[in-house]
Amino acid sequence: MSVAQNVQKSVNAMPAGQIFGYQALPSYVQSPSAVIKAVGRLVAEKRLARFSKGKFYIPSEGLMGLRKPSDTELIRSVLYKEGRLRGYVTGLAIYNQLGLTTQVPRTITVAINGGRQEKNFGTIRIKTVIARMLIEEPDVKLLQYLDVLKNLKNIPDANINQSLEIMRRYISDLKKREQVQLVLLAEKYYTPQTRALVGLLFSSLELSVPQSLALSLNPTTTYQLKLDQDQWPMAKQWSIR
Repeated sequence: MSVAQNVQKSVNAMPAGQIFGYQALPSYVQSPSAVIKAVGRLVAEKRLARFSKGKFYIPSEGLMGLRKPSDTELIRSVLYKEGRLRGYVTGLAIYNQLGLTTQVPRTITVAINGGRQEKNFGTIRIKTVIARMLIEEPDVKLLQYLDVLKNLKNIPDANINQSLEIMRRYISDLKKREQVQLVLLAEKYYTPQTRALVGLLFSSLELSVPQSLALSLNPTTTYQLKLDQDQWPMAKQWSIR
């Protein structure tokens, strides 16, 4: 089978609207120039549409003409590079998804292993911020939870005590290994206030709190969050007010 036939076969197997790069085509590693030419011919024949430099998608016909990729696919195109996960959705979109606020973001914030940029795709705007670490798929949910705790005071239209209670439920539902990993990520990459909140939530859930977490905090520092001390009786133990 020729390179062009291999490219055509791979493209035929993709759903309409999926954004992909040359690296997604199996023949690219062995014959990059032939793959580029084959893709170019498919674009010229309008069987493929160019999304951006080196990225393409299969257009589908709609009532208003050719459909562009969905917002979900646009976000995915930022989250992945050459087939590898490099980021995760954070910010207001996650606060909304987790039920912490009813506000719907106009711009989706994505933490990535890369530089800061903002892209306007017409139907959606995506802003990237620099991620704190190399992103691994199993850590995404944990990083999103930690981002919430880091920004707990700044969630719009939210009550901080209710938000913390919601996060307590999410952390309670984590598997044991995920809870352990959450603490490790907090210790390694997050602010003292975030680590203190993790300690408070683990204590309130009667989960084992590693001594290293407490030792990572300055005993003379107080974190002013205006928590309800009756609702969170262990807050003082973690220097949270």
